[in-house]
Amino acid sequence: LVLVARSTTVCASQTSFSPKMQKLVVALCLGSASAFNFGKKKAAAAPARTSSGGSNPSVALPWTTTNLDGSLVGDVGFDPLGFSKYAPGAWWQGDEGDGSLKIFREAELMHGRIAQLACLGWVFPELAHFPGKEGAFGEMNPYDAVDAIPKAGWYQILAFMVGCEVWRVNKLKDPSYMPGDLGLGQGAGRWNPFGFNYTPEEYAEKQLQEIKHSRLAMLGIVGLAAKSSGAGGVGVLQQIGESFSSPEFTSKAGFYFPEGI
Repeated sequence: LVLVARSTTVCASQTSFSPKMQKLVVALCLGSASAFNFGKKKAAAAPARTSSGGSNPSVALPWTTTNLDGSLVGDVGFDPLGFSKYAPGAWWQGDEGDGSLKIFREAELMHGRIAQLACLGWVFPELAHFPGKEGAFGEMNPYDAVDAIPKAGWYQILAFMVGCEVWRVNKLKDPSYMPGDLGLGQGAGRWNPFGFNYTPEEYAEKQLQEIKHSRLAMLGIVGLAAKSSGAGGVGVLQQIGESFSSPEFTSKAGFYFPEGI
């Protein structure tokens, strides 16, 4: 670039150009040289990628990285808070962890399965219910059902929950335990009342379906709870049905507003 400027200056000085014209010619040459990138070229900035503690690109959040490597069923790299980098073990037993996400996957499956049952139980009383003292099983709104359950019923529910959790925690002590494995379904020594016999490809697909349904149910139960909040004795199914019904006054020709408005 300096050589171009000097050559231009020499050429201009040997002609009859005025000093101002010579400066203008030099400026134009310098501009043309810079336009053709004769100067130092700057490298293009790479897109920023935030990290949650790992080096694997995330499918769900392409601009982030994660410790999740896609080996778990339903893993799409969604870990914006970086929980996967901790990989805890059974901390209540003093287990520091084996570097896997066994505890997290166990918790996800258990919460997802409970959420699926909860979604069904949330609407089931509107379809059918068992007879009980003072209609304990007939409350349409689950918030009201909490107060309708007698104390003896609560003791039974709590005892069942504690028993299930103690059994599950004891199974977690086994290093060969597969998260979410309740000993049901196909396989040697397992209880298979429905006679399932999937191929490995079909079995993997069923596992993916379960985790997707579990995640959807965890979101769905939140929506059902919000829908029932403040609804009184009206159930969710009744509320949904009323959304597709028309008030009686709309059947009158030319009548667009209810009486009194």
